Amino acid sequence: MSVPDESAFLDIQTASEMTNRRLGAEIRRIRMESGLTLVDIAAATGLSASMLSMLERGKTGVSVGSLVAVASALDVAIGDLFHPAKGPELSLVRYADQQELTLGPGVTRRVIQRSRKHGLEVAALKLAVGAHTGTELVRHEGQEIVVVQAGRLTVQSGTARHDLDAGDSIRLDADCPHRFANDGAEPAEALLIAQVSVSNSHGH
Repeated sequence: MSVPDESAFLDIQTASEMTNRRLGAEIRRIRMESGLTLVDIAAATGLSASMLSMLERGKTGVSVGSLVAVASALDVAIGDLFHPAKGPELSLVRYADQQELTLGPGVTRRVIQRSRKHGLEVAALKLAVGAHTGTELVRHEGQEIVVVQAGRLTVQSGTARHDLDAGDSIRLDADCPHRFANDGAEPAEALLIAQVSVSNSHGH
């Protein structure tokens, strides 16, 4: 059996820390330009101001649920925190051009379509077995429809818990704290359709 290369682990850790610092700096820049305080973002997301401060300073990572909520509070799409949008929105988006982000262990989110003008976003969410969008419940503006395409997805909204199988769907008031988890025995895939105000267009 080969011995794990310690330098490889250090490289991964360093890369993660650099990503956290860049992400935190971008979040702080957008917040400051928007004239928002940490207390404003905390009130909009349900996250603590101290946690948000650590995030901006690159001292902590963030779950997909928290990142979605922060992006919504900042009135930007989640992908724009990593790669700011350039050029006009397109009505035709090829699969190869759709932005896919890995957001935490076993969690990927691919933006299929987004229209800030119409306040609409469609995204594909994949959760590995045991993966979740965060231990905390977070909220953001708007309505969200979840359609499970494969596996089983547990949707927790407030105190309610719903186990959805392939083909099942649920509509959420995204302002109610919620989270998604895969407690099943196989990978879960879901289609997310979010409709929010015209000035805000992003969901999980």
